[in-house]
Amino acid sequence: MSEQSNKKYTLRFGNKDLPAFLVTKENIRKLIFFTTVYSLIFINIFRPFNSDSWIPGINNFNYFLYSSLMVLIGLTLISISRIFMYFFVKKISIGYLEYLIWIFAEITILAGFYVFIAHKVGFIDNFILENTQYNYGEAVFEIYRKAVANTTWMLLIPYIISFLYLYNEYLIREVINKIDEKKENNIIQFKDEKDEVRFSIASEKVIYIESSDNYCIIKYLNNDKISDFILRNSLKKLSADLKDSPIHRCHRSYMINFEHVSSLKKDNSEISFEFDISNIKDIPISKSYSDKIMELFVVHSKQK
Repeated sequence: MSEQSNKKYTLRFGNKDLPAFLVTKENIRKLIFFTTVYSLIFINIFRPFNSDSWIPGINNFNYFLYSSLMVLIGLTLISISRIFMYFFVKKISIGYLEYLIWIFAEITILAGFYVFIAHKVGFIDNFILENTQYNYGEAVFEIYRKAVANTTWMLLIPYIISFLYLYNEYLIREVINKIDEKKENNIIQFKDEKDEVRFSIASEKVIYIESSDNYCIIKYLNNDKISDFILRNSLKKLSADLKDSPIHRCHRSYMINFEHVSSLKKDNSEISFEFDISNIKDIPISKSYSDKIMELFVVHSKQK
């Protein structure tokens, strides 16, 4: 696909784009469904436009069928509008103001359609007979004005409720995604000397790493017990691989996980660790690493 075909134009007065979650297929279906149910309940409870007088002697059941037809017509128009919006925003970026203008256009068009139906069933003529001060044009305008007001209630309220519901869904999804991303980022993959992954574990499970000849012993928590994993690799190479993790070298034979370091004690020139896990053996700190260890402790303490 060419770069020209991927280009997206902008049609908005503000700087903020309309949130993408408002124009996904799934959320458009949710919006239409909820608006339809709300409109059907609204029409049958409030009977706007004096619609129960359009057909003399109509009973409640027949009015329900008649109102369902009216809602079905509205549903069709709204569906066409939202389908058009779905494809429109793929090519043209709009903002909140343009979205509100779009909703106002839906309201005015739908109200106009209801006035057309009122004309067809003779309601406008009956309205003029009951309100002799209006001529035909004034009667149409008055009925259209009321139709806009009632259609606004029919659409705007479910739109607002839908927006709040979808926005809440969006926030929950974002939080879950961030948690999942954080979990994924916290996974450490330990590679051997051939750069093959041999051991994967959440970083907070690792306590410390100890070198032994050509191997490294990874001390980690497994069901609240300390377990070992022996990896053929050098501590020097592991230190380079884990430079962006909370696990850092403190001695030529040890690396520690600062997520489990609760405090540092400096006695004269010696530094000692205190861990948040019991029964951890004393781990030495080389003088060459002491300054770096102090700096790292401050950094990771702020992140906790």
